[in-house]
Amino acid sequence: MTIDTLAPETAEATDSPPRGWRRFRGAIGAVALFGLILGVWIWAVESGAVHRVILPPPGDVAIALFATFGEGFFYHHLWVTLQEVLVGFFIGVLLGFSLGAILGTWALAREIAMPYIVAFQGLPKIVLAPVFITAFGFGMTSKIAMAIAISFFPLLINTMSGLMTVDPESIQLMRSLTASKRDIFFKLSVMHAMPSIFAGVKTSLTLALVGAIVGEFVGARSGLGFLLNSYSYQLQVDRVWAITIVLATIGIILYIGIEYAEKKVVFWSAQRAVEAGM
Repeated sequence: MTIDTLAPETAEATDSPPRGWRRFRGAIGAVALFGLILGVWIWAVESGAVHRVILPPPGDVAIALFATFGEGFFYHHLWVTLQEVLVGFFIGVLLGFSLGAILGTWALAREIAMPYIVAFQGLPKIVLAPVFITAFGFGMTSKIAMAIAISFFPLLINTMSGLMTVDPESIQLMRSLTASKRDIFFKLSVMHAMPSIFAGVKTSLTLALVGAIVGEFVGARSGLGFLLNSYSYQLQVDRVWAITIVLATIGIILYIGIEYAEKKVVFWSAQRAVEAGM
């Protein structure tokens, strides 16, 4: 083998960052972006581009955040919102997967139901909040119903789409091996659709949080949305931003949990991603 033949491979190896860098480059980039956002935030406040009433300095928000953590009633409101989000999410996932499985494997049911499903998805969900509050009261049940109404649709569509893309020849092969319909569904169709299903689960999780907070905005006696409304009426904008940071952190933690579960369940997809990044 000549030197000329080896040159492109050597150049490619030199240009590509080391493997250790690839492992941490996302985290490093995220920290750098956070620093940039923080710098722009400070500049916008100090220069007067944004009024302090609308966007307090980061230091004021940090003080308000730690003061909020020191108040005992905060954890009650946090626990209420977490319950609404998690219960609404799990019920929404169950309904979304079940209905998506039916529509993904039964063409007639899909043709009949799709116009109504699309119409429901196009409906602004906030208009349902007063209906749920009237039906279920100001407690957690109405907020859970709101979280379900918003979160089930993405999983329904992703489950249905994933099941519809199963190779018909693979189904025929399973049938030729005398596999039952149950085995074909769970061992072939569901496993094939699993990456799409988890994509829907991630979207449903974030929307469940949105649904719970929207329900608390409309009418609630407790919850982080209730605190946001209270602080907003009192013009405690630093507390508003502090609760916003808490909500963003909850969303990140829950999303990371789903991603971890996805890597364990859909391990072949994670392995492909690692190989593609190498």
